[in-house]
Amino acid sequence: MRRRHKSKGSTQRSAKGSVLVIMGTPGSGKTTLAEALHRRMKNSSLISVNRVIRENRFFTSREKDGTMVADMGKLKGYLRREARKTEGMLILEGHLLCEIGIPGATAIVIREHINTLEKRLMKRGYPWPKIRDNLISEAIDYSGSMARRNYKKVYEMISGRNALSIAERIARGESVKLPEHIDMLQELVPFMKNEKNPVV
Repeated sequence: MRRRHKSKGSTQRSAKGSVLVIMGTPGSGKTTLAEALHRRMKNSSLISVNRVIRENRFFTSREKDGTMVADMGKLKGYLRREARKTEGMLILEGHLLCEIGIPGATAIVIREHINTLEKRLMKRGYPWPKIRDNLISEAIDYSGSMARRNYKKVYEMISGRNALSIAERIARGESVKLPEHIDMLQELVPFMKNEKNPVV
């Protein structure tokens, strides 16, 4: 289930038993960031929450579009067990992680601008109601709000070229100063006024 990678480019090892969770709205760039960080960090393992749900059948039903409705109890138990037994750096990636507290873990919430997020989700073929729900979730910072309830250390950052270097510093335990909250609500206004695809 885990993907383990030993990076040639990194000489510094992660602290034993450290856990980093990367979360965000679908399409925000969290998977890309997690995979890039996994390749860079020596002695790291990567677990995709979606893959865990799919391969272990940790879902109770499917929605009309095929989306799996996760069994959160089973998923939480599995991820916490994996976190307890890790020996290097464990990177967990998935949008549901904001609702699952992993004791001792540091959380990174990846944010993305509403226009960019809409384009990515449209490219994936998401139906408009699903795109709308995700845009609203991003605008109100649902992932960040839930993460601050479930994790002691939470960092929010915009997806982009600097995200990997910042995430690596966080993973190594370095001091990183970032905004406590990134406001995307104003970016939602044009979508609310769009008569063709009204958000509300």
